[in-house]
Amino acid sequence: MGTSTSFRAPPVPRWQAFITALERGLPLERVRSELFNAGRDWESAIASPAVAVFATAVVDAVEVLPDQLAGADRPERVLQAYVAAARAASAEVEGTAALPLAERALTAVLIRSAAGKESLSTQSAEAAAEQLRTALSEREAVVASYLGEVLGQYARHAASREIGRLTEGPKPVSVAAAREMTRALAQAAVEVGHTVRTATADAASLRDAWASLVHDAFRRGRQLPRETG
Repeated sequence: MGTSTSFRAPPVPRWQAFITALERGLPLERVRSELFNAGRDWESAIASPAVAVFATAVVDAVEVLPDQLAGADRPERVLQAYVAAARAASAEVEGTAALPLAERALTAVLIRSAAGKESLSTQSAEAAAEQLRTALSEREAVVASYLGEVLGQYARHAASREIGRLTEGPKPVSVAAAREMTRALAQAAVEVGHTVRTATADAASLRDAWASLVHDAFRRGRQLPRETG
């Protein structure tokens, strides 16, 4: 959509602070704080109505997908079609650089929900339907799971584009270590999303509340743990 270039880490103090935290191997909580502090543009992008469409699709899935999955030859194709429909609905709202993150997050949540502890490719249609129905039955937890997944995608994107700095910089680390740092940061971002709670009763109210949930998550992500002692 012509927006990704402007979202690469710019030479501004907030992003430089995040890069420095990565390069110096500072504590994970500090790196996470710098990540959320740096991403003001990403915060706006993730809070957009277009991403809210994907969030409501997660909430609506429990009403739509179990019956479709139960009669399917290939459960993964049902999920792919559902994600494609959400993508088309989102495209009618507006463009935002966060759409790839939002789409990947929706795909991840649906596959995880339908697969349970197994691989989706080994699940029967009936088992996938029941797994998804159970996993998505608690609306508040579903919203937190999706928000966490979007934030995890954001963290993974921001850290991955700096891997070259980590592996080739003045204090280089191995590719494996750089990937582990990325994974840990993404998980920390996921956990931030899981701390946000909403009392929204339906998809329409979630659409209205989405921006405030995202802003709350970024506020929480920027915080550092209180020192004790």
